[in-house]
Amino acid sequence: MPFNQRLYEVSLETLLTANVPKDIAEAASRVVASDDPNQPDLGRTPQDTAVAHEAVKHYWRGQADG
Repeated sequence: MPFNQRLYEVSLETLLTANVPKDIAEAASRVVASDDPNQPDLGRTPQDTAVAHEAVKHYWRGQADG
């Protein structure tokens, strides 16, 4: 599936607004924007999944803080 630029931008904005560190937000947004619903695990590698989990951890921590 091709890279979805709009999804990347929305994901990045959302994560940065939630105080996710920029490098993690950018990496996770690249993963999400590259997801392929026709592939097992959305076509994510174990590294992609780890980045997404790290972003979610920071996202929820940011939600709890404020």
